[in-house]
Amino acid sequence: MKKEKFGNKAGKKLQLFSDFKGVDYAHAPSSVSQSRTVNGLNMVRSTVGKVQKRTGYEYDSHIWPDKVNGIHFLQLGEARICLVHCGTGFYVDGECIYSQAANSASTAVQLKDRLYILDGKKFVFFDGTTVRAVSSEAYVPTVWINRTPGGGGKKYEQPNILTDKCKEGFVADGQTNMYILSQAYLGAAAVSATVHKDDGTVQTITEGNGISVDRVAGTVTFSSTPPLSKRTDTDNVYITYSKATGADKTVIDKCTVISVFGPGGRPDTLFLSGNPDHPGREWFSQGDNPVFFGLQNTDLAGSDNSPVVGYSTLGDKLFVHRKDNEGGLNILVRSCSGGDENKQSYPVVNALQGPSAVSAGSFVNMANDALFLTDRGVYAITRNEASGNHFTQLRSFFVNPHLLKNSKLNKAVAVSYNDFYVLAIGGDIYLLDTLQKSFVADKEYSDWQYECYHWHIDSDIHKLFCENGRLCFVTSDGKTGRFYTDYSNPLCFNDDGKAITAIWQTGDFTADVFMNNKNIYRLWVVCDTALRTGVNVKVQIKGVWKEIFSDMTSARFFQWSAIQWSKFTWSTDKTPKLMKQQVRIRNVDKAAFRLENASLNEPFGLYEFGFEYTTGSYYR
Repeated sequence: MKKEKFGNKAGKKLQLFSDFKGVDYAHAPSSVSQSRTVNGLNMVRSTVGKVQKRTGYEYDSHIWPDKVNGIHFLQLGEARICLVHCGTGFYVDGECIYSQAANSASTAVQLKDRLYILDGKKFVFFDGTTVRAVSSEAYVPTVWINRTPGGGGKKYEQPNILTDKCKEGFVADGQTNMYILSQAYLGAAAVSATVHKDDGTVQTITEGNGISVDRVAGTVTFSSTPPLSKRTDTDNVYITYSKATGADKTVIDKCTVISVFGPGGRPDTLFLSGNPDHPGREWFSQGDNPVFFGLQNTDLAGSDNSPVVGYSTLGDKLFVHRKDNEGGLNILVRSCSGGDENKQSYPVVNALQGPSAVSAGSFVNMANDALFLTDRGVYAITRNEASGNHFTQLRSFFVNPHLLKNSKLNKAVAVSYNDFYVLAIGGDIYLLDTLQKSFVADKEYSDWQYECYHWHIDSDIHKLFCENGRLCFVTSDGKTGRFYTDYSNPLCFNDDGKAITAIWQTGDFTADVFMNNKNIYRLWVVCDTALRTGVNVKVQIKGVWKEIFSDMTSARFFQWSAIQWSKFTWSTDKTPKLMKQQVRIRNVDKAAFRLENASLNEPFGLYEFGFEYTTGSYYR
């Protein structure tokens, strides 16, 4: 047999692919880096530099009877309770616990041990057992303190938008029975009073049982004179009454956007917006008191023609995302300016240039980036460590050409899963890998990009969430799907019983001289081993794909507990396997290679790929 020569004398060279990253839909096939793929369908990082076929998913047996408007989680100690908003109901473990919700999208945040939920109809909270209106537990503010029975005193807290009730504190003189309130023409709700006595006891007195009320004059008369206060500056009598604040209580109920922020970035204050009657206006609660929205705790920054889409937080800044109507300055930056203990203020301290967010469901904070979807791709709010200034940068450059073709960007939903920002639109899922940052010289306004992966499933994803360490979704027809997590189990590699097609395709190989003929003689593939796995290799020549190599046995290993006779092997070697094949591809100007596995219940892990080639005369 003739011995083939190799090396410089023979003119043979090697083309190797070993550092696998993500997809690249942004460059022409001839310009794509060797590390990236022009078609990496249903592949994902296994370890940095290596890729594998994604796992499949299974459906729950339960199908929701109506549109799923929200999936929210309440963390109570070690317990994590899932609250599902379906149709007009809220469900826990399949049982409806509230049935007056709006049949529209809801959003929620957790503050302390409650979920606060907006659906545009009623502002409610979930405590792990029941769902109730926030107004049912509205804080009753003390609007005046240090009053004498005849008046005076000083203003203390604001009236609460959520209730007409308020109270006033008095320093009793031990002689006067009639106390004059700061307000006349009181509301019809019963008036009550509490008297703090010298012995430390507190007496509660109700209207008709110890006090009489003149609503027109705004006076309260005690049948027994309240005792003298121990100190002239300490209130010992509190009178609670109702008086219309003039505020429209539905302004809070109609909101659809919510976030948590506070002084120094401390998450203790609710921020609300999205009221269709006041699109650009925001309301915020009292710090550490989510049932108290002061009458003056509201602001309109920018134009009311620019609705608030969502919020992001980074450190001690709150970023208000508005629809594109502010001359490009679509993100307003709020910071707490302090104030007294009863009234914080959150003025706008800056505005960021960049595209506006297009989907309320796309906001996710991770890896020191506040990520969100725009009509130019996934952007991040990030911080310059040297100057401390914030700015926006593109992060999805590599998948943008495919991502931005979708006409339903406003329906996109996103979630943080492990180290990935996962964005779903219809049946397409895009994963931005926060462990892999790439510096792209030809993309302005961005220091770096995330490596990206692209999956596709045969379902219309309506909601995304994570539960028990699994990436989950709800389809538009009410099915709940859950991706498997066990990459060592072949039975996890199917989409509800259907095979998954996983592809890794190189860019166009043109060698060092694009105008010369190329001859390819042999190729090598290193794949991860599995109980059942294999690889098909195809080559594209003059636009036509043909299979040149298939090995569905070499990378398997034997295990008694998982015998499948049709794919039997005696090998017990579980290390990555080298597979090789002689090929004969002659006189081509370029070639592209596609490695794929489309078999049911088969993993596929790619470690290395390469081939031997020579170059010849000019291509004709």
